[in-house]
Amino acid sequence: MSKYKILFGITGSIAAYKSAYLISKLMQNDFEVIVIATENALKFIGKATLEGLTGHSVYTDSFAEGEMMNHINLVKWADLAIVCPASANTINKMANGIADNLLTSLFLAHDWTKPFLIVPAMNTLMYQHPATQSSLKKLEEWGVKILPTAEGYLACGDIGKGKLLEPDEIFEYILRSIPKNVTLVKRLKVLVTAGGTKESIDGVRFITNLSTGRTGAVIADYFSRKGHTVTCFLAKHVTITPSGCDKILFESFNDLNQKLECVLSENDFDCVIHLAAVSDYSLETIELNGKKLLAPVDKKIDSENDRLVINLKRNFKIADRLKSYSKNKNILLIVFKFTNTFDGEERNRAVKKLMNSSNSDYVVSNDQSNRTSDDVQNNFTIFDKDMKSFPAVNAEELSRNLEHLLLETIGGK
Repeated sequence: MSKYKILFGITGSIAAYKSAYLISKLMQNDFEVIVIATENALKFIGKATLEGLTGHSVYTDSFAEGEMMNHINLVKWADLAIVCPASANTINKMANGIADNLLTSLFLAHDWTKPFLIVPAMNTLMYQHPATQSSLKKLEEWGVKILPTAEGYLACGDIGKGKLLEPDEIFEYILRSIPKNVTLVKRLKVLVTAGGTKESIDGVRFITNLSTGRTGAVIADYFSRKGHTVTCFLAKHVTITPSGCDKILFESFNDLNQKLECVLSENDFDCVIHLAAVSDYSLETIELNGKKLLAPVDKKIDSENDRLVINLKRNFKIADRLKSYSKNKNILLIVFKFTNTFDGEERNRAVKKLMNSSNSDYVVSNDQSNRTSDDVQNNFTIFDKDMKSFPAVNAEELSRNLEHLLLETIGGK
């Protein structure tokens, strides 16, 4: 499937800087974007930024050498056109058929079988002026989709209407404007778990593992950047946190298990990527000078005691219960198997065992031998149910491979 093509017009408004975020989000969601900027627009945002984001030249001049037919060719190329931000000057020109630059010429040549969106941004008085309101009404009657403005503090210091909508809201308007017969890359609802559990001994001591949550944070961050909806379960002690997703903190085995059961049973996720390093054992009792106490002990145990005995109980595998917890009974499950062996056959047996017990769709294998001195995990291998393998050298490549496999698997259902 070819990418959906967006012709992105930018006019001379101080809100032009927000267009960079929106263009970036469009690119991350597999749209192709070409920017048309007025000369005044480039006084607020530079060509280098826009070309770096889109990978295309920025077009501004109707009479540039070799580009005399851009007002026709670019209209044919695009699937959707948007002007964001649209100044009062450009809006009034468009409504009156004035074509004195490339952007307004493109509007006159627009193919009305394709969506055209205008996102106004200006001072309140300019927005409410009868000329502007008349122009917006006329453009809407012609078939242009006029987005509302936000209301709030404006760059000039005034408070009122005319403020550019937030880029994330504009992105949703773009999605809703795309014809229903156009198939876009599906956006997933993903739950990621990351970091190691901590089992408390007393008020200051605990048992944990070497998980940093770094790989999980990279995966959650990647899926969020690509426009998927991400909920990330994150160990409380993890310092590297992903952006752009809902975060739920956990600490112990029981804490994680209870929260996962609750969230999975109440929400319709497409997939779970379960990286959390979960304790195989939890504390049951503590023997102190021959006296048995229930764990954990509330206060710090005195270090003067000669002997401290910790009794552990085995935990069930949370991975084995995730599909049963899920509201979506067709949920895809990806679990991780961390090993500490140079024996490849032993690793594969561990993967197969986990695959069978958890009924997972994919298992990601990683070994301690591929952990760097600063605790960065590299060299992952994804296995499907037939033990077909897909390597990834780092967490970013792993994220891309997982997204591809998930979209392919869901698309095939």
